[in-house]
Amino acid sequence: MTSSELFQKLGEPYAAGLLADKGRSLFYRQCAAYAAWYDAKTPTEWKPGDLIYPHGPDYLYGDFSRQLVHPDYAMTYACDIQALRKKCEDSGLDGAMDAYAEMEAFFQAHHWPGGWVHGSPNYHRVIKEGLASYRERAKHTKGDADFRDGMILLIDSIENFLARCAAYLRTTDAPEELCAAVEHVPMMPARTYYEGLISWNLVFFLDGCDNLGCLDMGLAHLYNGEDLTAVIAQLYDNIDQTERWSCTLGPDYNAITEQALRAVAGKRRPLLELRITREMPEHLWNIASEMLCTGSTNPSFYNDKGIHDMIHAYLPQIPEEELRLFCGAGCTETNLEGLTRAGGTDDDFNLLAALDEYMKEHLCSAASFEEFYEGLCAYTCRGIDEMLDRISARYHYCEEHLPNPMRTLFVDDCIDRGKDYTAGGARYTWTMNSDSGLVNVFDALSAIKTLVFDQKRFTPEEFLENLSKEDDSFIAILKSCPCFGVDDENVDRMAADYTERIYMVYKNRPRDGFIDAFTITEHQFLRYEMTGRNVGPTPDGRKAGEPTCDSVAALRGKAKKGPTAMLSSAARLPQHLAMGMTVLNLTIAKRIAENPAMLRALVEGYFEKGGLQVQVTVTSPEELLDALEHPENHADLIVRVGGYSEYFGRLSPALRKAVVERDVHDL
Repeated sequence: MTSSELFQKLGEPYAAGLLADKGRSLFYRQCAAYAAWYDAKTPTEWKPGDLIYPHGPDYLYGDFSRQLVHPDYAMTYACDIQALRKKCEDSGLDGAMDAYAEMEAFFQAHHWPGGWVHGSPNYHRVIKEGLASYRERAKHTKGDADFRDGMILLIDSIENFLARCAAYLRTTDAPEELCAAVEHVPMMPARTYYEGLISWNLVFFLDGCDNLGCLDMGLAHLYNGEDLTAVIAQLYDNIDQTERWSCTLGPDYNAITEQALRAVAGKRRPLLELRITREMPEHLWNIASEMLCTGSTNPSFYNDKGIHDMIHAYLPQIPEEELRLFCGAGCTETNLEGLTRAGGTDDDFNLLAALDEYMKEHLCSAASFEEFYEGLCAYTCRGIDEMLDRISARYHYCEEHLPNPMRTLFVDDCIDRGKDYTAGGARYTWTMNSDSGLVNVFDALSAIKTLVFDQKRFTPEEFLENLSKEDDSFIAILKSCPCFGVDDENVDRMAADYTERIYMVYKNRPRDGFIDAFTITEHQFLRYEMTGRNVGPTPDGRKAGEPTCDSVAALRGKAKKGPTAMLSSAARLPQHLAMGMTVLNLTIAKRIAENPAMLRALVEGYFEKGGLQVQVTVTSPEELLDALEHPENHADLIVRVGGYSEYFGRLSPALRKAVVERDVHDL
């Protein structure tokens, strides 16, 4: 029995596919693994009340719970190598350990090197052309025979699986409209708005469940007056139940925009991204305000012109019609639907840790604040450059070792170029790094400048000694220093200068092979707890181990001059240099959210000054404090964390505390 046959017997079809045709290219073998997985896959159960198919997480996790080697939308494939060893040991099959050894060797040579990647398939093209047309394109690809054969094998296996799904639906009480739709799409072009939504959902699952792209734009040509808000709501449920991410609306507002906004009422996911233009109708502002008041933290607001100019500054070769396909994949990382292989997030640079390291080594020897500041900037920029070397090496490792057939299928121009998604097949490729502690650095620098160099209240040695003791009176002194987020022009000017120096490391990084650009995103996800754990007390008034900043808003408890001042400070940062997107968390009282004109004034005022994105949580200090003490009474409380939404009760104790400490802006 061959290793492939043995893994098939063990119920590991993906592993069987990887080891079946060892004389062919790695790309073809990954296609064969996907095909074997789909050939073995059981159609997901349809449940009464389901308006779309599949509906729920079983499409993914039903198989993943049984199979130790399986597809992974970001990493090509996943393998629990230790559990696989035990499975082979316990099987009692002759040759099982030899087969395991072969799979282990493959895994060691072709494993995920770190980082992350989000993506958005070309929903628009599938809806209009159908996947069957992709097979014809694959037959005429510029790629070699293994690329061509692999793509055709993958498409054939998808078609066969979808045919089994359609046949299964006919054995249930599923609505005729749904059965007919699954028999037709996504292999063929969608003919109706409803079929478009079914096709969109199927592509979402085939791609491995990540993001929904530009929903209203992609379906507008099919709209014929129907109200399918309930269908969109179930599409959103699939994002929520698979723990996935975002969906973008606008800037071509239409009736679907309104339905897609209303469908998010009370939902944690998707992270609904509403692109704002001056022409956006007032009634959409009213709906957005209404949805925020349902407790969903959705939508978030995106500066459409600012984003256009930001991407154009990095990559001026991208034409206007493609810039309109912007979608913030994952939490909010910049993608163009169906055209990009963009990281999300490739790595994280802890800016506050760099300041802590440099301060302990060089503060006492600095003759002036300017000398200290220049040295810190140089030290930090060197560290970022070294990190970008590592990221570049990972991308080129994936080029050689981790072809991704499913993303190759769904992202232009991979098939036409005959190149894998991870090897420069996508029309555009850019890396995307995040940093941690940016605003903490602003306030730390302000405290050092004020107390050590301007007022000379402490010698450098006294400053470091007092800082290490974490004395409450000294922390109070630190927190009394000028800070970011209160419209202080001096602090904001230094913050903008520091940020520009950091961001220009990315922008000035030259193209590297198929990598078009190196970019930075300011979203913190869960990292701001983890990155704070290993950093001691810092001059911004933060104690050892406490979380760093959660966005480019003022540090928790420091936005004492209200939301307008805080937004003014954030807008002074060179956000146009952060092509991966700059997140700002804004927590407001319900009576502000209930006033669409006031909400609009805050958002549009920020965007006019250069801000790019606002994420809103509607709550009160009382609600947050009660949820901290009695989380069982607030099971439905949703908050924005560090660029994404989560149920408050599911956060770690440190993150709950950090959310409670935020300023809640009121009238």
